[in-house]
Amino acid sequence: MIENEEEMNAARATLKAWLEAFNGKDLDGLFDLYTEDSVYANAKAPLKLGLEQVKPWYAGSIPNLKGRLLHKEEAAWQSGNLAGILGCYYFEPPADEAATGKEGSTGRIFLLFRKEGDAWRMAFDMDNAPEDVSTDWFK
Repeated sequence: MIENEEEMNAARATLKAWLEAFNGKDLDGLFDLYTEDSVYANAKAPLKLGLEQVKPWYAGSIPNLKGRLLHKEEAAWQSGNLAGILGCYYFEPPADEAATGKEGSTGRIFLLFRKEGDAWRMAFDMDNAPEDVSTDWFK
């Protein structure tokens, strides 16, 4: 259920800005989109509690990644100052460079955004790698 489509679209815009910062390797821009108490639950790493634990994870991996992270929304919810987006992702390999190993992976992700003042920020990010997500979905 989406209470307010305008607010839901604002949360979606934060996700779009997050993808642009991630793909552009803009760590400062990326971290500006998180809440201080953000939680990151990666399928293949220990739980990260708070932005101070999330930062080193991304700072250590993003600079070396090649390719582009794509996202496709599957469902969305918004109520008051919370919005959730369920979707799938595809880490598209670079066309003309050697991959680093993570490229080509697919999975599903749930993102929870919280409105702080006038800005929507990422408060929770959880991903997994189910077998039903296909690279064909991103063509």
